Amino acid sequence: MEYVYDGEELNKSLADMAKGFGRMVRYKKIDKNLIGFMRTTEVTVNKTDNSYNQHIHAMMCFESSYFRGKDNYITHEDWQAFWKRAMKLDYDPNVFVTAIKSRVSSEQDKQAIEKAVNETAKYSVKSDDYLTDDEERNLQIVKDLEEGLYRKRLISYGGLLKVIHKELNLDSAEDGDLIKVNDENDDDEKEDEGFIVTAMWNWNRQNYYIKNDGS
Repeated sequence: MEYVYDGEELNKSLADMAKGFGRMVRYKKIDKNLIGFMRTTEVTVNKTDNSYNQHIHAMMCFESSYFRGKDNYITHEDWQAFWKRAMKLDYDPNVFVTAIKSRVSSEQDKQAIEKAVNETAKYSVKSDDYLTDDEERNLQIVKDLEEGLYRKRLISYGGLLKVIHKELNLDSAEDGDLIKVNDENDDDEKEDEGFIVTAMWNWNRQNYYIKNDGS
C-alpha cells in the first residue's frame, strides 16, 4: 500500500483496504474453494520520514480441491492481480503468499499452522514500532493513530472461522473484555484448562461441525 502521513489519510486508507479485502474474497475463483478466513490489519510507523504503512495479514482456509488443477489453484501472480483489482490500483502491489498443508499427525505441520496463526494475530500496532525519544513526535503519532484507527475493525473473521469464533464464545479482540477477572470463590491454584477445536466434515450433511476436545 501507499504510505500516508496523517491520521485522516490513515483512516481513509484503512477503510479502503477493508472494503477491498471484502471485494476480493467474493471473487468467484477465491470464493468457490474458500472455507473461512481470519484477517488482521497492521500499521507500522516509518521513523525516517514519519509516514504510516498499513497492510493486511490474512489466514485463509481452502477446500483440498484448491490445490487440484489450474481452475482452482491461485498463483502468486493471480493473488497480486486480484488485490490490484480489488483495491483499484494502478501499480502491482506487494503480495506475499505461502501455503500450509495440514496433516494432523505431523508435528511439523502443527507448528507451521501455529506460526501462521501467531503471525496473523499479532498486534495491529506495537509501541516499539513508533515510540521515539521525541515526546512531541510521540504525541503527534498517537494523535494520528487515534484518528486513523477510530471505529476500525482491525480483526475480522469469515466463513468457518467466524462460526468457530462464535461457537467458542470468544471475546472480540476490539470490543470484548480481554482481561480475565477471577471471582472471589475461584481457586487461585487451579490451572487454566485448554482445549482443541476441530472442524469435521460430515458427508451426509455436506457441512462442517465443530468438535471440542479437552486436552
